[in-house]
Amino acid sequence: MVVKFIKTILFSSFVKKRYLYMKFIISILIVILILFFIFAILKEDWLWSFFAIIMVFIAFLPSLIRYYFKIKIPYLFDVFICLALIFHMGNGLLNLDCVIPIYNKFTHFFSACVVAFIFLILLFVFNEYYRGIAVNNFKIIFDIVVITMAFGVIWEFMEWISDYFFNLNAQPSLNDTMGDLFADTLGGLFIAFIGYFLIKRGVLRSFSKDLKKHIKDIIENE
Repeated sequence: MVVKFIKTILFSSFVKKRYLYMKFIISILIVILILFFIFAILKEDWLWSFFAIIMVFIAFLPSLIRYYFKIKIPYLFDVFICLALIFHMGNGLLNLDCVIPIYNKFTHFFSACVVAFIFLILLFVFNEYYRGIAVNNFKIIFDIVVITMAFGVIWEFMEWISDYFFNLNAQPSLNDTMGDLFADTLGGLFIAFIGYFLIKRGVLRSFSKDLKKHIKDIIENE
């Protein structure tokens, strides 16, 4: 029942009517990011204005990939990426973690889930053509958790740089940093757990068939 529900969500963007709904939701989320950018300018927070520009560009990346590389990336990716960016902007610009103590940890958990899910798809697809990447499904799951943790470390390193050079307070304490890393790890483990069942039931194979076809065309044209 759970796998069937997840499969319905994953493929909903390819249904014409729901496709329009997804596009509408994505448009709203991108508008929210742009509003954050305008708010940062009005606030004269130039650092977060710069971050906002980068985040708006990242939000458009899936659409650019679809247009230039003709890869049918599910629109669910756009929604997850935009939400992760909005959560981070809310934390940086609105200081919502001061109002909601668990907000920052939830942001890290959700972002880790997005990163883990993207790499789950990529590793699964590449393993279909290059068997040396992973020995079995458990190896893919293990790699997902490690990669997600690595991205969490990179993020914390970036926060340390921002604190050092721009006198921010992204890392107020060691406990905060370790809590962020723990939330990142939980996100990786959560997607690894879900991913295992998606692989076993064949949902991930169907979900990534367009991406696999694109990679196959690239390999055959080389």
